[in-house]
Amino acid sequence: MARLSYLATAGVSGALFGAGLYVSQMVDPLKVLRFIDFGAIPSGGWDPSLAFVIGPAILVMFIAVQIGKRRQAPVFDTSFHEPQAKTIDARLIGGAALFGIGWGMAGICPGPALSLIAFLPDNLWIFLVAMFAGSFAGSLLGTSGSKTTVTVQ
Repeated sequence: MARLSYLATAGVSGALFGAGLYVSQMVDPLKVLRFIDFGAIPSGGWDPSLAFVIGPAILVMFIAVQIGKRRQAPVFDTSFHEPQAKTIDARLIGGAALFGIGWGMAGICPGPALSLIAFLPDNLWIFLVAMFAGSFAGSLLGTSGSKTTVTVQ
């Protein structure tokens, strides 16, 4: 029964997340590109509206983390699953940079890309193939990486 509750919660959460991406227009690559193009501010081409998505999301997540810190375990699982890696290294920074470059080039990141499968826009498959190939290539790198690390407390 607990497994069913866990899966139902995950399904509802995923559907809510996908609906939020659609309603906020984060699935529209041009909308995202207009938001991250700060160079367009002087000409009036910058679109700040996605800040109204990011702001409330940060607030909701902050509240959720505070509630989670007071709990021994999640409602439908035996423990919280926190990241095992606690260091900032060249591999993490490089991966974040590649993610940002890809997001800036395509105007879309993996969450909205998966949500867009329901609509099958033109050329989405190119992004999905590149995303899965990059993910696979990253998994081949394993845990070997830079020896220069910063521990995060």
